[in-house]
Amino acid sequence: MAVGALLVAGPTTVAGCASPPVPEQPDPLERPAQRAESDVAMAQAVANAHPALATAARSVATDRQAHAAALRAELRRVRPSPAPASSSAPPPPPPAPIAAARRSAAQGELVGAMRAAQDEATGLVGALPGYRAALLASVAACCASHLTVLS
Repeated sequence: MAVGALLVAGPTTVAGCASPPVPEQPDPLERPAQRAESDVAMAQAVANAHPALATAARSVATDRQAHAAALRAELRRVRPSPAPASSSAPPPPPPAPIAAARRSAAQGELVGAMRAAQDEATGLVGALPGYRAALLASVAACCASHLTVLS
């Protein structure tokens, strides 16, 4: 009789393990992804407005674009979204940021953005499992290297 009960419960247990439930809370990687996307736009604005900062700002923009792409890929992996309806138009892009007029202020914006991104990523590393923690640790390390170059 116990064997029969095990056989009945077995497939249910296996089926329950096949797909984990989708969490209801916002994903902790959402905010770092948004910050990375915002940093790209800001760094591009600084590069366009300040030739003396262009090389460093473009490097920030390139790396933060890679961060945004990696974070978005992980977000999609965990929570695949349904195919978008063909009739819905994508939301309009946010207005382009305006770089500070003074070079020192623009450099300060870049430094502040890198410090905030590093702090945010570092703060989340201990709370996330394996790959996700490593992904954010990589983001934090990259932002730290930009801080060294910009300071």
